[in-house]
Amino acid sequence: MAMPRYRPLHLCLLILLIYTTPSIGFLNGTELLKAACNQTSDYAFCYATLTADPNAGGPQALAGDLANAALRLAQTKATHAQSLIPLLLQNATTSLDHNRLQMCQSNNKKAISQLSSANNDFNSDSLDTMVEEINTAARATNDCLTEIQDKGTHFSLLATINADLIKLYEICIVSTRYFTVEDLY
Repeated sequence: MAMPRYRPLHLCLLILLIYTTPSIGFLNGTELLKAACNQTSDYAFCYATLTADPNAGGPQALAGDLANAALRLAQTKATHAQSLIPLLLQNATTSLDHNRLQMCQSNNKKAISQLSSANNDFNSDSLDTMVEEINTAARATNDCLTEIQDKGTHFSLLATINADLIKLYEICIVSTRYFTVEDLY
C-alpha cells in the first residue's frame, strides 16, 4: 500500500493547527483555574478558594494542584464539622434535632474516611477510585445537609460548612478533568 504524500504546505498547516488549537494541556495555571472554576456551580467560591492557595492560584499551577488544594481544604472543613457536631448534640433541644445530628455525625465520619482514602488514592495516582470516594463523601455530606438545611439557626454553621464541602468536592472532581501527564508524575 502506498503511503500518502503530503505537500510541505499541508504539513505546515497541520503543525500550525496542532500548536494553535486550544488545549487544556497548554493552559497556564491562571487560565486553568478559570477554566476549571467555570465548570463548577459556584465560580466565585471556586476562584476565591483556589487563588487563596499559593500552589493552586499561581501561574505554574497544574490541575493536580487545584484538586489537591480542594481536597486538603475539604479534609480540614470535614474535621471542623466533626468537632462541631458533638457541641450541637449537647445543645439539641428536641429528639428530632438530636436524631438529625446523630445522622450527620455518622455521615461526617463516612465522609472523613472517604476523604482520607481519596487523598491516599490521589497520591498513588488512582484517580478513578479517588473520584468515586469523593462522590461517596459528597453523598454523605449532602444527606446531612438535606436533614439540617433550613431547620433552624442552631444548624446554620454546620449547614454552611456542609454546603462549602460539597463545593470543594465539586472543585476537586472538575479539576481531575484537566489532568495531563504532568499531573501524574
